[in-house]
Amino acid sequence: MFKKRINSLERYLVLTIWFFIRKNKRLPHSECQNFSSQLENIPDEKEISEKNLLINSITVNNILQKLEKFESSKKFLRKDVNLTALANRLDTNPRYLSEIIKHYKGKNYSNYINSLRIHHIIEKLHVEPIYREYKITYLAEYCGFASREVFAAAFKKELGVTPSHFISQF
Repeated sequence: MFKKRINSLERYLVLTIWFFIRKNKRLPHSECQNFSSQLENIPDEKEISEKNLLINSITVNNILQKLEKFESSKKFLRKDVNLTALANRLDTNPRYLSEIIKHYKGKNYSNYINSLRIHHIIEKLHVEPIYREYKITYLAEYCGFASREVFAAAFKKELGVTPSHFISQF
C-alpha cells in the first residue's frame, strides 16, 4: 500500500514537471532541485517498517482506509477540520490518528492537511484555467486556509515558491 502512495507522489511530481516543460517555461534551477529533492527524501518501505508503531495492524489498516476515503471526499477543504474532529469522524482517537499520519504520511497532522489542500489547489490550477484568474485570497479561502498569509506560507513550504510565482509560470 505504501509503495502505491510513493508511485502516486512520483507520478504527481513528474506530471507537475512535465506541465512546466510543456508550457515551454523552464523552472529555475533551484525549483528543479526542490522537486528532485522531494523525490529523494521519500522514505522507502524498509525505513518505514523499521519504525515501531505500537498500534494493532488491523486498526492501522482500518484507519488508513478511512483516511483514503477522507482524502477522496475532499473534506480536508473545510476550515473546521482538526485532529480531534477527524479522529471522531474516523472512529478512532487523536493519538492513534496522529501517530499513523506521522508514520505513514511522513508529516504531522497540520502539514498533512495543508499538503492535501495545496495539492488540491495545484490540481485545480492545472485542470481549470479559470482558477489562475482568481485572487490568492479566494484560492486560500476555497481550499480551507484561515488567511492568505497562512496559505502562502504553506504553499511555499510545500513547493518552494509562492502561489503568485507558481501561477505566473502558466
